[in-house]
Amino acid sequence: MKHIEDPKIKLRLSVRKSAVENARKYAGKHHTSLSTMVEEYLNQFHEPISDGQRKADIINSMFGFLKDSPMRNMTDWEIKDMMMKDKYGL
Repeated sequence: MKHIEDPKIKLRLSVRKSAVENARKYAGKHHTSLSTMVEEYLNQFHEPISDGQRKADIINSMFGFLKDSPMRNMTDWEIKDMMMKDKYGL
């Protein structure tokens, strides 16, 4: 599947000078750009995703999380059993 990149456009805003100066300082301290900060803020305004999609996104973000864990070779049942023993002190 070919990934189509979302093109960038220029955006002209009128903002107080002090706000821009403060934002640039903040961006510099956090090793990012003002454009990236504004884009991340604007990305918050989209249609809400379904609960199922949100769960899938979380699971996909954790893919490989346990790759180097001692639990990597355990079955789901073994992990559940271990958690129950830990929770109830068995």
